[in-house]
Formats: sequence, structure tokens, C-alpha cells
Amino acid sequence: MEGAVAEDDTVDLGAADGLMADLRRLASDLSSDGDRPSDRAGLCEVIQALPWMECPQDNGFMHGRLYNGPLDPPKCVWKSSEPPRDDHDCPEWLTASEFQDEDEVADAKLNHLVQLLHASKHTVLYTGAGISASVVGQAARSGSNKQGWEKTDLMAARPTPTHVALAELGKVGLIHSWIQQNHDGLPQKAGYPQEKINEVHGSWFDPGNPVVKYCGSLHDRAFPWMEQDWKDADLVIVIGTSLGGLTADGIVEEVAHRSLQGRSLGAVCINLQQTPLDGMMTLRMFDKSDKTLSRLLPKLGMGRLPTRLPKWPTAAALVPYDAEGRRTEQGAPRMWLDLSDRAKIRITPGHNIQGAKQPNRMHIGASRAVTYKGETRQPCEGNGTVLRREQFYWLLTIEGVPMKLGLWWMDAAMRGAVDVLPIVNQQAQFEGNVAPPRRNARRTTRI
Repeated sequence: MEGAVAEDDTVDLGAADGLMADLRRLASDLSSDGDRPSDRAGLCEVIQALPWMECPQDNGFMHGRLYNGPLDPPKCVWKSSEPPRDDHDCPEWLTASEFQDEDEVADAKLNHLVQLLHASKHTVLYTGAGISASVVGQAARSGSNKQGWEKTDLMAARPTPTHVALAELGKVGLIHSWIQQNHDGLPQKAGYPQEKINEVHGSWFDPGNPVVKYCGSLHDRAFPWMEQDWKDADLVIVIGTSLGGLTADGIVEEVAHRSLQGRSLGAVCINLQQTPLDGMMTLRMFDKSDKTLSRLLPKLGMGRLPTRLPKWPTAAALVPYDAEGRRTEQGAPRMWLDLSDRAKIRITPGHNIQGAKQPNRMHIGASRAVTYKGETRQPCEGNGTVLRREQFYWLLTIEGVPMKLGLWWMDAAMRGAVDVLPIVNQQAQFEGNVAPPRRNARRTTRI
């Protein structure tokens, strides 16, 4: 992998505490002054000289390589002797225990995070189930959230303060891309744009990118997009994932390798639990992400979290796409996208239904008949109907299978923001040829 380093680049800091303290003080001198951006080149130079920490007992292991504030250790708020997850390997020292930074330490770390965000050329989010655990559930052990899935209507789950804060950071250009392990659509519900989020494991709200089973394969666009983020990332912010060995975890290791060469700012991790990659982190923050990010926005001069979710567009609009759902050049006739009740729709080419391996959908795009629960289903293209609009999605039926399309997809389509739409109408109609379809009123949803 690009930027790989030899094992002897990882050292014990015990004999070099004085030098490390001097370097961290230099980093503090480079911090933002008012509205003036941080000195990225100077920060990269400092971070380059701060090696990874291999021992959990190192003074800075639970604070991060760049941190230069009070060294009070985080307090243990829930103790466990078991690993975070049973389905992932981890080092012997790593348990599911949860920690929380002292207030003074947390404030100092927030100042560092502000510094890094202002300096970064390209910031990538990498998030897991932890950011949605309070409303959806999670697989990892936890003292703060239920292990397992909530017995509620998961499709109606509302975004957490974490999702809302990250969406706000995206709006002001401090977050440039988002690698999302979850399927829940909560970032988009909070207002984060569809075109900037890579739902690598599939989505509940994208018929063309269904949730991928462990035996399945990712959407054709997912891995190349992830690889591009690996190359472009200057700063990676990790939230709510155990970093237990998934392929996508490689972005953290890659950006950390480059930080040892002075070519990136490295990675920040915001988690209650420790991870196997903590020794690589430029900054390590222990607290609930809801609390941390709610405190971050005022430090960035952004005020408090908004209290309303976005207004979603109407059910029919002219969009710059062709009959196959591909984005067209400027000046080409726009197509009507009609998602009103009973509108006839179809899935566009390039979907990942076969790759995702969801049994109830395997007849869509199949080359031969398939059997599901004793029923033989013939191959089909993916035609269907809009049933109705719900609070956060349109409910569809496609070849006998219920599916959902997030309301934010219409906004993305109207802006021409994505390369390919997941859904189009069966009979394409273009501007000037037909009267506008009827439209539903807009809605505003309070968080």
C-alpha cells in the first residue's frame, strides 16, 4: 500500500517524552488565531516527527500523537473483560470497556480538532454503527447502548445530534466525503448530500444498492470511490466503529502512514471504546459523539445544532437525466421524474441487486429462474410502482418486492448531483412534450 513504513517506525515514546512535549508545544503554537487558518505545512512537519505508540501504557496512548494538553487519563465509565465484538479479532489488551475524557482534557482535544479541521485539504468521515446505536442499535458490546437492534420502525428513525452536526460540517465545506458502514440513511435525513456519501455496505433507501450480505459483493462504484478517498484524504475522522479489520479500515492506516512522511494530518478517532489502531491516531477522543460534536460547532463559530430537518422536494420534477437515469450534459432536454402515487417506475441499469445477494430480490436482473421460499421466480428487469410517500421515503413495489427510495434522492436528481439515478419512470417524458405531473406538498420535519 502507498506510504507503507517498516516496523521500526513504530517506537516506544518512554525515552523521548521531552522531545515529544517540545513537538506538541510547537503544534500548539501553529493553532488557529481567530479566523486565520492553521499552518498545515507546519502541522504536517510536527505530526511527521511524532511516531506511533505501540504500548497502551504509553502516556499519550489514550490522547493521540499531537495532543499537548493535560494528561489526565480518561475515566472508565463501563468496565468489561470481553472483546468489543465476537465476530472480529482484536489484540489481547483490547476490551469493550468504555471511557470518557475529563472535561478539561475534552476541551483541549476539541481545540486540536478545530485546528486540524481548518488545516485539512480533504477531510473524510469514516463511521460505523456507534453513531446510530441510540436509535437503531449495534452489534458491538456496549454499556451505553443496547447490543442488538431496536424493536421499533427502523425506517422512521430520526438522525442523532451526531448526524446533524456532521451534516452541518459538510454544508460549510469542512467535511468533503463520507465512508458510511451503516445502511440507515440517517446522514441524508440530517441533510448530508447523497452524492458525497459512499454507502459501502448498501442502503435501506437505495433500490439499486441494497444491503450487501456477507457472501455478496460491493456495488461497482463503492470500492473505486473508497480507493479515491484513501488517496485524497488529508484528515480522516473515525466515529463509532471498532476498526476490527474490515477492508474499509485501510483508510485509517493509509492516512496514518502518510502522516509519518509529512504528507497528511493523519486520523482522529471519537469513540467511547478503544480500538486496535489507537496508537496511530493523531488525536484520540473518548466521549459520546453526540456530546463531542455538539460542543464542536460553537468552537467553530457555527452556533448550536439546528432543530429542523431539511425540506424535501415535491414528488415530480424536471431533472437533467436521460431515460436510463444517466446524467446529461448542460443544455440537453430535462426528463420528468414522477414519484407520485401509482407512478410506474423501473430500476436503472448498473444496480447491485445480484451482487448484494439478498434472497428475495435475486430474480431481478437474473439470467435464469430462481427459487425463493419454495416459489419459482422468473428473471425480470425491475419494473414497479410507487405506492405512497412516507415521512422519509417513497414506498415502492418492484417485481413483487417492497423497496424504499429516500426523499433526498429527488433533491439530488434536481441538482444533477449523482452520476446515475437508481429509479426512473418506465415511459420517459421530457420537458415540452407533456404537462407536468401532479405534485405533493413539501414537508418540514422537526428533529
